[in-house]
This record gives sequence, C-alpha cells and structure tokens, in this order.
Amino acid sequence: MRWLLVFLLIFPTSIFATEWDAYNFPNPTAGQFQECKMRTTANICDPDGVLSEQSRYRLDHDLKQLETRTRQDNARTFCDKKGVTAAMAVAKHVKGGTTEAVETMANDMLRKWTLDPQCKKAVVIVVSTDDMKFWVARDDKVPVYADEFTQIFMQQKSLFQQQNYQQALTNILQATWDKALSKQGSPRQPNRGNQGPGNQGPGNQGGGGKPGGGFKMPSIPGWFWLLLVGVILPTLCCCCCIYCCCCRGRGGGGGGQQRQQIPTDPMGGGGGGYPQPPPQGGGGGGGAGGMFRNILSSGGGAMAGSMLGRMFSNRGGGGGGGGMGGGNRGYGFQGNSGNQGGDQPVYDDNNGQGGGGLYPSQEVKDRGGGGSWA
Repeated sequence: MRWLLVFLLIFPTSIFATEWDAYNFPNPTAGQFQECKMRTTANICDPDGVLSEQSRYRLDHDLKQLETRTRQDNARTFCDKKGVTAAMAVAKHVKGGTTEAVETMANDMLRKWTLDPQCKKAVVIVVSTDDMKFWVARDDKVPVYADEFTQIFMQQKSLFQQQNYQQALTNILQATWDKALSKQGSPRQPNRGNQGPGNQGPGNQGGGGKPGGGFKMPSIPGWFWLLLVGVILPTLCCCCCIYCCCCRGRGGGGGGQQRQQIPTDPMGGGGGGYPQPPPQGGGGGGGAGGMFRNILSSGGGAMAGSMLGRMFSNRGGGGGGGGMGGGNRGYGFQGNSGNQGGDQPVYDDNNGQGGGGLYPSQEVKDRGGGGSWA
C-alpha cells in the first residue's frame, strides 16, 4: 500500500491525465477561453499547459494571420474573398491515442465548432504530444488538400521529435498559406486592342483619351476663306449699298418735305398762332435707317461670332474632350475611351480550378492529413 501511494505521488499526471475528445475539449472561440489558458476569445486551446504562455499567444497570432494571408480581395464574391479560418487544439493525450483517434477528434471538432459554415473554408489542427500524433481536418473549400497537409507535416517532423512544438506549428501554418497562394497563378491581362477611341463627335482629333494640350491658334481651313469672300463680304457690301442709296436718301427727303408743309399761320390770317408740331412721319426715314443699321450690325456680328465660335470650339474643345473622356469631340458629349476599367487585370479561379489569379474554389472532400512523429 505504501508503494502504491509513493507511485501515485511520483506519477500523478500519468494516471489521472484527461483523455480528450471532441466532446469534452473546450472551445476557445465560443467563450471557453479561460479553460484554454487564454485571457480572451482565441483560436488556440491548450488546457494541459503544454505550451508556454508566450508560445500560445504567438500561435494564436499565426492562426489569425492564416486567414489574413489567404484573403483574396480581388475576387468577386464574399466567400472567394474570405481567407481560411483556423483553430488549434493542443493536448497531452487523446482518447484512444492512435492516429485514427486524433483524426476522428479533429474532424468531429471541425463539425462541432462550425468555424465557417457559410463558405466552408476552415481547418482544425489537433496535436497530441504524449501520443505523438498530429492531424489537420479541413472543410471542403480549403485550397490545401489531405496529401499536401501530410507532406507539410512530414517536413516538420524533426521539430516535433525535438519537442519544439511552437516552431513546428508556426512553420506548418506558414507553409499552408504559401501552398494556397502558390495555386493562384497570374491574373489575365486585358486585351489592349479593344481600347477604342470612344464615340466620336464631329471633328478630326480626339486621341482616344490623350490629354488635350494648351490652347493653340487653329489653322483656318480653305472653305472658310471661300465662304468669307464669296458670301459674307458680298452680302455685307450689298446691305451697305442699299442702306446708303435708298434708306438714307428717303429719310432726309421726307424730313425736308414735311418741314415745308408747316403753316406759319394756322388760322389763315398770319396772326400769332402756335406752330404745329412736326408730324411723326418726318423722322421716319432716319428712324428706319437707324433701325436697319442696328439690325444689320447685330445680325452680321452674331453670324460672324457664331461661325468663329464653332470653329474654335471644334478645334480647341475637341482636344479637351479627348483628355477628359477619351476621343469625344465637342458639344459636351464624353465617351468612355473603350472601358474605363480596361487596364485592370482580370481575376478568375478558372471554373474552380484556380490559376487565374485566385486559388481553387471547388469543393474537395477528404478527412485531412497528418501523421505520427513517434
């Protein structure tokens, strides 16, 4: 009896060590972090205190980094953008103690903890140090597969044998995100031949999005000189001749004739009557000439100004339109210079296979990978 008590005092942990499984192991992501020897909600649980506090927090940081590093912000959907969520269970002994028991515990915990039920991109890592077993259970859309996890574990087997658990697990997490990112490939580059000049308005320049330079004096085309010499100047000369020959003479004569008809004695007797006011038609000739002159000057100026304005607008404004929108000319209509996002690379997962700038998104069912370092 005495020897039994001495044996129990020397080897208490060997006799009374907890046998863990998926149903009695605490969940650090669901409020049981204190049982996991963590101060707040975490992604790692070490109820037996296998790791030092510093190692636990370092691994918790690495687990969260896995989700950050495997995020794909250039993807289209929420689940394609989301990274891989990871949780870790470190224990001394798992019920059964075999590789199959650790594998079962990891897969049961993956279903029980429901880390990512929407996107199915989660892993649960189980390490049993006394049993010398390691396993990673994966959801169906994790881009790293069973045989790849086994290969990653085998590369760190020597560190587990040296009981350098923290470094071995850190290396496994880093190798996991490296493996996922290696499957992304390169995005497809845009077809630059499709970058057209946009919808062009009237004019000969636009440059397909080239910025308009500073103002330059436009070269006046030949048709403008023909129009000026053949139409505008003869029209102005004719109008001036009509005004000088007809309107001006008629206005002056009318005024003199009316003044001669004003009687000095409206009563007929030469008495001191008041002179009659000049009739309204007396100044009519001059008034008509002034009105015609105003119309002529305003009409000719408006026509010339309109033509010059259009010419300068088509010359200078077209280049500016090309700078803002790419190739459209004048009148406030801007084109698209092809597609505004045409220079951006196109990210695609190649129908779930990966390689177009995104890693694979197709569902692959397996039970994960791992092994023993005994």
